[in-house]
Amino acid sequence: MRKPIIVVSIILILGLSFLLMYYFNSLKELPVSSEAGKVEIYVKAIPVVYMEISPVITESGRLGSFNTVEVISEVQGEILDSEIPLTKGQSFKKGDLIVRIYNQEAVYSLKASKSRFLNLVANLLPDFKIDYPENYQRWLSFFNSIKIDKPLPELPEITSTQEKIFLSSRNILNDYFLIKASEIHLSKYEIYAPFDGAYTDVMLELGSIANIGARIARIIQTDELELEIPIPVDEISWIKIGDNVEIETEQSDEILQGKVVRIADYVNRSTQSISVFISVNSSKKTKLYEGLYLIAKFTGKPLNYVMEMPRNAIFNTNEVFTVVDGKLKVNEIDIIKINEKTILFSGLNEGEELVVEPLVNVEEGDIVEIIR
Repeated sequence: MRKPIIVVSIILILGLSFLLMYYFNSLKELPVSSEAGKVEIYVKAIPVVYMEISPVITESGRLGSFNTVEVISEVQGEILDSEIPLTKGQSFKKGDLIVRIYNQEAVYSLKASKSRFLNLVANLLPDFKIDYPENYQRWLSFFNSIKIDKPLPELPEITSTQEKIFLSSRNILNDYFLIKASEIHLSKYEIYAPFDGAYTDVMLELGSIANIGARIARIIQTDELELEIPIPVDEISWIKIGDNVEIETEQSDEILQGKVVRIADYVNRSTQSISVFISVNSSKKTKLYEGLYLIAKFTGKPLNYVMEMPRNAIFNTNEVFTVVDGKLKVNEIDIIKINEKTILFSGLNEGEELVVEPLVNVEEGDIVEIIR
């Protein structure tokens, strides 16, 4: 008797469970089915409008000195104190005495040579007065103008062959030019700055003995700097000597002005680029230093009837999507110039709706809606 009751209870419980499940399922909202076959794709597009655009090339490079000079001794002697300390990093102005080498021996030797020469000219004067009276006064003036502590004056003009023979036989010409050579040699004991600059390296300190050919220091010009910019080969045609260039630095928001002064006529093998050199100087607000990395913006010659668009909207090298009657269409364009993130092009009709964003998983003929 108990078994039938248990079986009936189980059947009732199962039946009640199915009824409750059906009831709760009926409470759910049925999903709204989308219209069959209709795919909505939203694309960003703009009308094609051509205009005149000046292409901009932006590249970075290192700033260097217009002049880097090795200071080399042409004489021998002890390095003495001068106007400018011989120290790495020390700056100087054009014309400052930057290296002074002990020269007293050379000074005394030159004075002795001038004294002998003065005596030699004095002995010639009586002969000139008798044999060449027309030239006597010129040689007397020359004799009187010779100063031991000053460079020799110019020789009087030799007006005849006899006079030349006479002077040569007395070694006047030979001794004169030997003294002039000694004067030049003496000047090499003092080295003056050829430009405003600074020491970047010092090889011989104060008190060292400089031998002939010894490297004393390395100096750079600081009042005239050059920016070397590597330009890709396919971009070099947009740049020419004399072009104005905008220079940006990380140290200042000031835009400096530079000018293209040289363009290399060879390609760097490792970078496949051509170096362009730009003259640029410090301003009152922005101080430039050798070794800084700067950004240069070149503005190329204006291009007529072109448009700019993002590079990533192009596919298959030179194809783009346009929207015609609400559907995608593939078009080829003429690429005029490729920039870092954009391109300049022509080849489409003005007014066409050009897709300016990359599209994936689409094909020609797909139905789209334009968003601005």
